[in-house]
Amino acid sequence: MKKLLSVFLTILMTICCLTPNYAFAASNSEFNAEFTQEEFEALEHVYAVSVQPYASGLIVKHTLGIAKSNGELLITGLTEGSSDVVRCGFTKVVIQRRTSSSASWSKYKEFSDLCNNSKYYKLSKRVPVESGYQYRVSATHYAKKSMLSTQKLDATTSYLQF
Repeated sequence: MKKLLSVFLTILMTICCLTPNYAFAASNSEFNAEFTQEEFEALEHVYAVSVQPYASGLIVKHTLGIAKSNGELLITGLTEGSSDVVRCGFTKVVIQRRTSSSASWSKYKEFSDLCNNSKYYKLSKRVPVESGYQYRVSATHYAKKSMLSTQKLDATTSYLQF
């Protein structure tokens, strides 16, 4: 009986370990207010500049920018994959802040798993922020062709003073 129970538990544990588990980020409507590119460009804004010397070619276009508007930080971004990409977006987007007298950045808010099952993802978020701080955004662009073929690119914007 002990041996039968042991074999059963071993098989059960093996099945549990091999079954894929999926986690999805909960949508927070507070930060999902859409804005147009024209609205963004009309405000004081900055974009990230990133150079990736060793790229796999899955991500063909990527941008990340921030703007300030009436006490809100507007975040815009784009991840576009090649024609054979099946999933793309951002694995994480981190808003960082610091006082002007500080040298180090601290995490203010973080969003994760901002992806969809296509070759194109556009990020557009409005986040209310406190005045008296400098804010910047760091993000990781992501594209997936298959289980073994993915690409990630890191980008960080310059800062804006609120």
